[in-house]
Amino acid sequence: MPRAPRRWIPWTIAAAVVVVAVVLALIFVPPFLERRSAEARYTTALEQRDAAATAYDEHSAAADDARSAAEGALEIADAVATSEAEPYLDAELFAAAVATADEVRAVSVPETGKPPVVEAETYATADEYAAAADALEDEADALRADAEALAEASSILDEKAPELEQTVAELRATIPEQADEIEADNISSEARVRIDLHYAADLAATSEEYVEYYVGEYASAAKAVEESEASELAEKDQGDGLADTRLEIEEFVRSIVGDARVDFDWAPIVNGLGEGVSAGGYVEWHYLDGGYATMQLSNSVAAYWPDPRFEGLVAHESGHVITSQCQDMLNDTFDGDAELMATAWAIGMGFDDPWGNGVDFYFDGVPPDQELVEQTKSCR
Repeated sequence: MPRAPRRWIPWTIAAAVVVVAVVLALIFVPPFLERRSAEARYTTALEQRDAAATAYDEHSAAADDARSAAEGALEIADAVATSEAEPYLDAELFAAAVATADEVRAVSVPETGKPPVVEAETYATADEYAAAADALEDEADALRADAEALAEASSILDEKAPELEQTVAELRATIPEQADEIEADNISSEARVRIDLHYAADLAATSEEYVEYYVGEYASAAKAVEESEASELAEKDQGDGLADTRLEIEEFVRSIVGDARVDFDWAPIVNGLGEGVSAGGYVEWHYLDGGYATMQLSNSVAAYWPDPRFEGLVAHESGHVITSQCQDMLNDTFDGDAELMATAWAIGMGFDDPWGNGVDFYFDGVPPDQELVEQTKSCR
């Protein structure tokens, strides 16, 4: 019986199909997988770039706030810590303010901007996706680096700007104390100039606007006090060898007139007196600005100092000076009689020589009632 032919053709065809499929897979699948991988990398790079842009925006806003605060602190610091004002400010706080301001100025804050929005795109090839991903990754790295620099600058400014503000505030707060020291060191300067100094000091210490102007006015007022001191001291030296004695007498007056400020003028003749063994004195006083006065004394007071007679006269004139502190007493207790009050006040202070304290000159040797003397003891 004849044998049937083998069915090898279908298997051959199937094998050929498999071969073709494998070949096609080898040709088309790797590029497809490569494109899918490139697309995934691109998507991840875009997400990371957007995250970096968001972080950059946050640090940029924080840096702008820190820079603004630092600029405000520097503006006040530069207005206060000037070379003009330096001699009249607390030295330690001035140095600290300048040093901290320099630290703030040294902080480099990168310029900020808004990163552009990047929309997802579709590319034809894996290479194009890869190139786009490379660009996005580079941009993300740059944004992260910039954000880090902004964060570092912000951190320093967030620390140093408040420190600068505090130091400058403390420096300004000491200005009235510095004014007190300037006055004490220049006590012979004119009272009006010293009063102006304290007004200027208060404004320099407390003003919220025009700080530079008010600090400059304070420095000018302080310099004016020093110049007045030099001028007044020069006037004390009249070439008669009594300059130191005049200063001693002036200090004596200040020691007994409380808070009243006193100016002194010296002349050969005052009130028609001063020749021989005589003494002339005259006082003009003011009630405003805490009370101040100008005392005129004849040179003979210095020549005979500390003769008790001349001490009595200076005490009497000092009673006029302190009237600037006790206006109600003059008007109510002494009915406006300034000479009676000055005489009673001098006696109440222990200067009982009638030649100089006013008893002989104004009241023919009859002293004021003891009750009036006692009343003056509340005016010191």
